[in-house]
Amino acid sequence: MTVNLRPGFQFKTFLHLLRALFPKWSFFDQVAYKFEVEFKVAGSSNWIPITFFQTRQPLGLFLNPQVNMALAQVNIIEHFAHDIQLLQQRNDQIRSKDVHKLTSYKLLHSLLYVKLKEFDLDPRTIQFKIVARSPQETVDVFISDWVTFESA
Repeated sequence: MTVNLRPGFQFKTFLHLLRALFPKWSFFDQVAYKFEVEFKVAGSSNWIPITFFQTRQPLGLFLNPQVNMALAQVNIIEHFAHDIQLLQQRNDQIRSKDVHKLTSYKLLHSLLYVKLKEFDLDPRTIQFKIVARSPQETVDVFISDWVTFESA
């Protein structure tokens, strides 16, 4: 009597393996926080969100520079939020000079300068905040001092 230890092809197992190659990315949106940037100008109490949304193109799997740029910009925000959380672990009171020394702050400052050109703001003094959003709650991670941008 011979026993076949090698299982045959099972279509259900094949589908599970195929799904592993193409995960459902919205899973991460449901589990973790998404970090966003909002700003306001002097004399205003309304926070205005800065969006990084890009529509995906049919050939976007191979060539999609706009989506790649938006992902990189959101990555800067996430790194800054992480750096702020590390500073808070060391000391509850974060000093502005410590924040301004962060490389991620300098990158975010440059990113804000570029993104705020789309809003055609005058004056160039703003305050920004980093917001963490989940489906259940919204948390202000960081609120900046007033920031002045020089004219281009």
